[in-house]
Amino acid sequence: MAHDPRTPPFVRYMIYGGLVYSLSPIDLVPDWVPGVGLLDDAAVLPGVIAVAMMMIPQEVKEAHDTKSEKGIQRKQLEAINERPAHQQPVAKPA
Repeated sequence: MAHDPRTPPFVRYMIYGGLVYSLSPIDLVPDWVPGVGLLDDAAVLPGVIAVAMMMIPQEVKEAHDTKSEKGIQRKQLEAINERPAHQQPVAKPA
């Protein structure tokens, strides 16, 4: 959704900033500090995702959900069609 032009620019910057912070070796709290060193890294991505999902318009989320569902269905059909004949599901009589 970050690449969708309908997503507000601020949300995109926030998502990319969270990814950069998580991958960057520079932290606000050094990783060697016991207990909280890795906690800031572990909290940034879920926090960014939660805030981004609240700020992304509903129609963008729905469009991506529909697109994802169609892709999953397509992959499932491809997997069924690629099965050998002896593994094909048998239709139950009505």
